[in-house]
Amino acid sequence: MRGAHWLRPKLVAEIAFTEMTNEGTLRHPSYLGLREDKKPEAVVLETERHAADLAASATTAIAISNRDRVIYPESNITKGQLADHYAAVAAIMLPWVGSRPISLVRCPQGRAKKCFFQKHDAGSFGDKVHHVGITEKDGHEEPYLYVDDADGLMTCVQMGTIELHGWGARIEDVEKADRLVFDLDPDEGLDFEAVRAAAFQFRAMLKSLGLTTFPMLTGGKGVHVIAPLTPGAEWPQVKDFASRLAQAVARSDPAHFTAVLSKARRKGRIFVDYLRNQRGATAIMPYSARSRPGAPVAAPITWAEMKTIDGPSHFHVGDAPELKKRAASKALAGWGRADQSLPNL
Repeated sequence: MRGAHWLRPKLVAEIAFTEMTNEGTLRHPSYLGLREDKKPEAVVLETERHAADLAASATTAIAISNRDRVIYPESNITKGQLADHYAAVAAIMLPWVGSRPISLVRCPQGRAKKCFFQKHDAGSFGDKVHHVGITEKDGHEEPYLYVDDADGLMTCVQMGTIELHGWGARIEDVEKADRLVFDLDPDEGLDFEAVRAAAFQFRAMLKSLGLTTFPMLTGGKGVHVIAPLTPGAEWPQVKDFASRLAQAVARSDPAHFTAVLSKARRKGRIFVDYLRNQRGATAIMPYSARSRPGAPVAAPITWAEMKTIDGPSHFHVGDAPELKKRAASKALAGWGRADQSLPNL
């Protein structure tokens, strides 16, 4: 590297090469052109890892202070136990939350005290939590948070984070969605059987449109029905599709569904929250803990399990060994992955 002149990356180029040396230089590089579809922040050096290593808890250099601080007072779960959960599930969580703009629910004094959302940062998280510049509606750019490794994830926990919510797009191209999310949010008076039936109804409807879907327990009141997408459609098209589908369901079965946000209109019905399918909206990430009583955890399940699962808060902090074992199973091997485009509605 002697004599190299380093530049701050602002453009992304595609380079063909025969191999990379141990020092990280390219042999026989050939310039193919600029990549306007990728941000410089999204370009990282990929490293080989053995599949067996993914089952282990993350090895991280991030020290967790105040490990004995009680975060969940009703169950005496501490910050240290929450940190241990995230260290244990980091390998199965990062494929979903990594390199995606995120919003954090931070509760520095525990979930019973003041909690707040955070999606921007001026540098207080250090260099393990990264920034990607995203243009706001008024035209100025804001630094959104993202992580791409266990150190970044654990830094968020050290800073009092309980929940991690992510955009429906990755930092490579934040204008194109890589998933559809229908959040089936029941009224307080409804039991889980209504949510279960609604989830299967949405599965059938989206299947008829050519979309493969996967269910996820939110750790809250409802279920997310998720259709992974090959990024291609931009946010206006994605939101329009989701809105029209939700409105059609509400019109065809008004006794059980509503697509109106107002709580007064939800009485005895399930709110089909399609608003997560728009630019800047977020949804809870797989394997994230929730700032709710009992420390529930959002978790993917299979459609077969959806038939008998007891509720959206089935998994909790402390269930990491089971969650890791499940993630490695054949039944969940394809969860969240599909090669499909948004159909015309």
